[in-house]
Order: sequence, then structure tokens, then C-alpha cells
Amino acid sequence: MNYAAISKETFDLLYKSRASLSNSPLNPVIRILAELRVSQINGCAYCCRLHTEEAKKAGVEQEKLENLPSWQNSTNFTDKEKIALQWVESVTNLDKDLENVRQRLLTVYSERECVDLTACVGIMNALNRIVISLRD
Repeated sequence: MNYAAISKETFDLLYKSRASLSNSPLNPVIRILAELRVSQINGCAYCCRLHTEEAKKAGVEQEKLENLPSWQNSTNFTDKEKIALQWVESVTNLDKDLENVRQRLLTVYSERECVDLTACVGIMNALNRIVISLRD
């Protein structure tokens, strides 16, 4: 089903929302890793492929991409990347400990970066669910 054509106005706005995050002060690599990790958690093969290619174009090392599912136990990620990935997983899974993770996130990211990262996660969760549900 060509959902983007069927509901063109809605999907144009959704894709514009995602694109607007390129103007964020949030490091683009953090955003790309967030989108890829959300897609991995949700099991969206199409989005995983898309974001892996995007990450490679942005210069993310192959080893980092391979270790993304096990980022907690990997030395390939900085502390700043790890807290962002913890936030990604907490928001995607709606963990009960969101407040504590958010407080930790705000010790290394600005409020704007926190808001933009959260928007990134929300938009990607929505897109994953739409693609998984409606893609032929």
C-alpha cells in the first residue's frame, strides 16, 4: 500500500518533521544512531537498512554499527552516546524509570537537544509502526 500517497498531506508533514531535526543542535550522528536503534528495537527491516546506509554516509564506523544492539557492553560508544541510547530505549519501551534517565540525559545534553532527541525517537517510532503495518 502506498500510504504516503494515500495520505500525502499527513506524510509530507511527518517527513518534514523528521527533516527539521537536521537543523537541531543535536549531533547528527547521535540522531542517526537513535533512529537506527529505534528501528532495531521495533524490528523494522526497511528502516534498519535505510538508517544503516545513512550512518555509513555520515562516517559511523562499521564496528560501531555492528555493536549498536549491545551498546551497553561496548567500548565503541562514548558516555555521551550511551546516555542518549539509554534515553532512546527508555522512551521507545516507555520504561518506568524515564524521569531518572531524563535527569541523567540533561546533565550532558541541553534542553533543546533533549527535546529534539525525544522528538526524533517519537517520529521514528511512528514511522516504524506505519512501515511495518502498511508496507507491501
